[in-house]
Amino acid sequence: MHRTAETDVSSEEHNESIGRLDPLRLDDDVRSLPTMNEAGDVSALARVLRGALPSEESVAAFTVPECLAAMRDLGMYLGSLKRHGVSAFDVIPEATRSFELLGMRTRMIPRDTVYHYTCWNPVGARERLYSGHPMERHLIDAVRRCVPDLARAVETGRVLRAEEPGSAVYADAMASLAGHITAADRAMGRVNADVTPEFFALVLRPYFEDVRVAGRRYMGPAAAHVPLFLLDLLLWASDRGSGQYRGFCHEVALQTLPDWQELYADWTTGPSVTSRVVAALDGSTPSSGTGHHLRAGAEGLRQALRSLTSFRGKHLVMARRAYHAEVRLYELGSGGGSVGLLEEILALTRQNGAVVGPAALRTVPRATTPKE
Repeated sequence: MHRTAETDVSSEEHNESIGRLDPLRLDDDVRSLPTMNEAGDVSALARVLRGALPSEESVAAFTVPECLAAMRDLGMYLGSLKRHGVSAFDVIPEATRSFELLGMRTRMIPRDTVYHYTCWNPVGARERLYSGHPMERHLIDAVRRCVPDLARAVETGRVLRAEEPGSAVYADAMASLAGHITAADRAMGRVNADVTPEFFALVLRPYFEDVRVAGRRYMGPAAAHVPLFLLDLLLWASDRGSGQYRGFCHEVALQTLPDWQELYADWTTGPSVTSRVVAALDGSTPSSGTGHHLRAGAEGLRQALRSLTSFRGKHLVMARRAYHAEVRLYELGSGGGSVGLLEEILALTRQNGAVVGPAALRTVPRATTPKE
């Protein structure tokens, strides 16, 4: 599998190094972005975007991290214009080529994503903001903090795909993954405490609208595009989910990092971790190792699903308020999902957690080797 170190988000140091970059020299202009947005100054937004577009030669000379930083900054103006009802590619046709070139250099979609808006966004006075409101900073920071842990969970998932339940390696990997997943639940707790549903629905949500680049639709930098969908596929959704959720995962996979697009193609097929662990627990498949390790791996899975259930519950509370008929501007979330889909995902996560609950762990079959 091709690995792309430049777009790795598991290292805070690497993310910060991209945040420090300003290849388009927009540090001064972007400070005025919230003021332009508050005034609805479409002419000024378009003028800055047009003047910042890199030439084909400039994009070719950029490093990949510089391309990521350039896309981050151009994307802030792209989203701002769309929030005011203007397609940047209609008013600035030459922008299409710049966005496409940056997408090709980074092997990502030809627009900004949640990773540009959070992980690769500078911290402090240089932070790129649509509104300038403290709640926007809180939202960015919550996502920025949890993504590295989720990225490590994804890496641990590679081990789980390669190992058999019941081995010491599998049990250790499952415990590690469960620990990393708690970051999403903590982040959602911070968001619920620091960001009101009304602020998200009425102020921020309009900046995350989809755009069309050369006739193809791409969603905005929504927090729903962090790799939880990949972890769901790994843990239960590949064979224990719904067609609706798998369809959502397919769309989100297009928005993610290049390595994770490849993982999606692999993890969307085959038995999930839950199915493999359940089969090992009931003895329907051979399990190498010991009953102790099998029980430990199953307990790690139970903890991971419990953390996901807690996260989904908190997310659903906010989504119900943000997309209530009396509040919402849009029926669908910024990631493309509905409140009904969130309810379904929560129910399915709970159901799969139940099959590896305490009762299922009381009796573990005697470990056997594949030859027995």
